[in-house]
Amino acid sequence: MKSFGIIHIFLLIIILLVYRCANAQDFVVTSKGDTLMGEVKPLFYGVDKKVQLSQEGKKKAVYPMFQVRSFLYKGELYQPVKGPEGYTFMKLQKPGYLSLYSYQLPNQITFDGLYLLKMDGKGTEVPNISFKKVMERFLSDCPEVSEKIDKGDLSKKELYKIIDEYNACIGANTIDHGKIIADRGVWDVLEQKVKAEPEFEGKSNALDMIAEIKGKVARSEKVPNFLVEGLKSTLTQETFKVELENALKEIN
Repeated sequence: MKSFGIIHIFLLIIILLVYRCANAQDFVVTSKGDTLMGEVKPLFYGVDKKVQLSQEGKKKAVYPMFQVRSFLYKGELYQPVKGPEGYTFMKLQKPGYLSLYSYQLPNQITFDGLYLLKMDGKGTEVPNISFKKVMERFLSDCPEVSEKIDKGDLSKKELYKIIDEYNACIGANTIDHGKIIADRGVWDVLEQKVKAEPEFEGKSNALDMIAEIKGKVARSEKVPNFLVEGLKSTLTQETFKVELENALKEIN
């Protein structure tokens, strides 16, 4: 695995260890990369999930899901993830190249659903039925783990062990999962197009997201889906259609 993947994992683990300590203050990390400390209140109801942030001396701010990279609430880290029912906030249960999240099942308020997400963007819900078949296919890039599941040596009750062994396998085999081949030129074209347009709602956010995507492309990092969707929801004008489609083709 490339070093950037390992670094990201280590940073995520460090964040979890630090902020799960007693009296850790909650925070919101915006899509721009800003970390805002304060009183966090998730708004999980309805279709459009949001996060409310209260800071001393400031008005309460509400951030739509696509403007949030992650947030800490009562010692638990949440991130926007595309799951079985579309994008939603999921609670991180176990970090790694293969991470485990929990999420709200339809018409429920508790986080009883389980979702596995690889750093390359591939994900699957953890099924109650056909667990062996689904997991064998999903983890087929690590045959030794897949075979153990097939033989019954690893079952759903040992999900954490499956994750640990799979992540160890990926690390040991140094598999390159940073397969994003992108041409920064198309992103430069889109950026200049947005800059040249008169002021419109979301212009600043769009430029920030483009800059972040360009940085990830330059470092051969995976571009998170929430950034892509956030940019698409901001640049809805017909004037950006061609340049946006050309740029997105390079990372899809």
